[in-house]
Amino acid sequence: MTVSAGPRGTPAPVGGLAAVVVAAAVWGTTGTATHFAPGVPAFVFGAVTFGIGGLVLAAVAGRGTVRAVAERRTRGWALLGAAALVVYAVAFYAALADAGVSLGTTIAIGSSPVFAGLVEWVSDRRPVTSRWVVATLVSVAGMVVVTLARSEHGGGGGALALGIASALLAGLTYALYSWAVARGLHAAAGTVSEPGGPGAEAVAAGLPNGRGLVGAVFGLAAVPLVVLVFVAGAPFLGDAGNWPVFLYLAVVPTVLGHSLYAVGLRSVGASVATLVSLLEPVIAAVLAVLVVGEHLGAAGWGGITLVVVGLAVLALPGRRRR
Repeated sequence: MTVSAGPRGTPAPVGGLAAVVVAAAVWGTTGTATHFAPGVPAFVFGAVTFGIGGLVLAAVAGRGTVRAVAERRTRGWALLGAAALVVYAVAFYAALADAGVSLGTTIAIGSSPVFAGLVEWVSDRRPVTSRWVVATLVSVAGMVVVTLARSEHGGGGGALALGIASALLAGLTYALYSWAVARGLHAAAGTVSEPGGPGAEAVAAGLPNGRGLVGAVFGLAAVPLVVLVFVAGAPFLGDAGNWPVFLYLAVVPTVLGHSLYAVGLRSVGASVATLVSLLEPVIAAVLAVLVVGEHLGAAGWGGITLVVVGLAVLALPGRRRR
C-alpha cells in the first residue's frame, strides 16, 4: 500500500524525510553495536532486542494490541507475523555473527523483496512484473559479488556458508512478516494492500487498527523470545557490561527506528521512504569497515551498490497510465 505524500509536485516535508533518514541510520548501526558485546550468542541478541522492543511497542499500541489479538479477522495474521518475526530475530543476528556485518546486512535486506515477490506469487497467484525480475537479477548479482569479495578476504568456510543461509532465512521471514501484516491490515480495514511490501509495519500506522496490529505482532513475538533468553541466555543477562548494548538495540533500532519510519511515512509516502531507507546497508557497511575492521575492497562496495540499485528499481513508483 502506498501512503500519499500529497499532491503531485509537492515536495516531501523535511521533517518526514529526516525521520526516515534517522530510522535508516539507526537500523544501520545494529550489526556494529553487537561488536561491543563480544561472546554473546546471536540468539541472545535477537531475543533480548525483539523481546524488550516488542513489549514496548505492544504497550505503546495499548488497546489496539488487545483488539488485534481478540478479533478473529486479524488474530491469525498477527500470529503468523509473530512467528515469522521470532525466526527473523534470531536469523538476522546469526547472519551478522557468521557472515559479517556488511555481508549479512546486505543479503538479508537485498533478499527480502525477492522473497516477498515469491510469496505473493505462491500465495496470491500474483504474477511477477518485469521490473521485479530486473530488480531481482541486479540485487542477486550484487549479493553474489559481495559474497565472493568476502570469501577472498578470509571469510570463507563453514561459518560464512551458515551466515549466508541465516541471512537468506532472515530475508524470507521478514518478507513473511511484512506479508502477514499487510494481509492483516487488509482484513481489518478493508483497504487495498501490497502483501510483503517494505515497511508494512510503518504503513500500518496510518490505517485503522494498524498500530494495534503491529503491536500485537511484536507483543506476541516477544513472549517466546523472552522465555528463550531467560532459559538459554541467562548467563549473558547477568553480565552488566552487555546491558548497554542490549538496551541500545531494543530501544534505538527497534522501537525508535520503527516509530520514526512510521512518522516519516505519514508525510513523505511509502515509495520515497523506501528509497531513503536504502541508506541502511550502506551505513552498515561503512560502520563495519571503520569500527569493526571488516574489509570489503572495490568488489565488495560494487556488490553493495548493485543491491541498492536493485532495491531502488523495485521501490521507484511506476509510470501512471493515462
